[in-house]
Amino acid sequence: MSLEKKKGMQTKNKVLISAISLVVIAGVAVGVYFGIRSRNNASGISGNVTGGNAPPVITTAPVRPSGAPTPSPTPAPPPLHNGTMVNGTLLPYYTLTGPAPAPATTAGRVYTNCVVPGTYSISYDDGPSTYTNQLLDILDREQVKATFFVNGNNNGCIYDPTVRAAIRRAYNSGHQIASHTWSHVALTTQTPAQITTQMRRVEQALLELIGVVPRYMRPPYGDGTFAPGSANDVKVQTTLTGLGYVIATWDIATGDADIDDNNTPHRLSDAELARLEQANVTNVVNAHPKGANHMQLMHDTYERTVTQLTPWSITYVKGLGYKLVTVAECLGDTDPRNWYQTFQAPVANPPTACTP
Repeated sequence: MSLEKKKGMQTKNKVLISAISLVVIAGVAVGVYFGIRSRNNASGISGNVTGGNAPPVITTAPVRPSGAPTPSPTPAPPPLHNGTMVNGTLLPYYTLTGPAPAPATTAGRVYTNCVVPGTYSISYDDGPSTYTNQLLDILDREQVKATFFVNGNNNGCIYDPTVRAAIRRAYNSGHQIASHTWSHVALTTQTPAQITTQMRRVEQALLELIGVVPRYMRPPYGDGTFAPGSANDVKVQTTLTGLGYVIATWDIATGDADIDDNNTPHRLSDAELARLEQANVTNVVNAHPKGANHMQLMHDTYERTVTQLTPWSITYVKGLGYKLVTVAECLGDTDPRNWYQTFQAPVANPPTACTP
């Protein structure tokens, strides 16, 4: 091969090698570019730039400091309770099937303690009050159902928006709503007509608010139940029988209304109050055979009843092995349809004020 041909082939080979090298370098550059872009997008760095040579905007989430606690997961919402249609209106929370059984309790009879084995009821009189929503928070957290014996016009007007909301919340949460008369009067001081008015006004208010008339009531102070056979007790109980009411009192009085009367000069320390109220409970429990059933009276109108006595009571009672239930359940009325006399749709615009 001539020298001129050899030099020509060498030149062509160099050109070809250079071209191949350029293709390889270009391919590597493209791969690097897109790899970097992909990593930047994954880390939240935007390569989109506006306004000339502005730097990229970094949108990475803040980094949790080393050693910081892992945030708690958002708690799951409580299970939905669809409720049951009764007489064309909704009984919330409880899903029931078939007809309601016959009531286990009798109108006009006085019940002082639970009868279903293994049960214990806690109940609250005189409310709702400014503390009732806090109490409902505690009961919901502890998964305990209670009974609220409500007044119409005592610590507040039943038509006040905050009172109305507390009653609706308690009812919708599956608690039992019962009557404690309109204005918390001693029923033995009333005529049968006056007793009837005391009960009918609460009925009207509850029908307008939540669409029910209770079957259960508790006389203020227990008045009308302490002297069986006396003329006054017969008057009270006969009138309530005619109105269809089961009379539920208590066998354990915590004394919260007598001890902690919200009168600042007479207030005991938290520890002193707890000692007295807890003793009022444990003394009764210890005086009865193990497993005896009890109905415990408290008042949601006292802050320390809500913040101290209730949590302690729940822990104490559960520790004894009882099942905490409503008053009606512990007396055998386990179907909530038997907690009330009447169901109807609430009215759209109830009154807004209590009149004398």
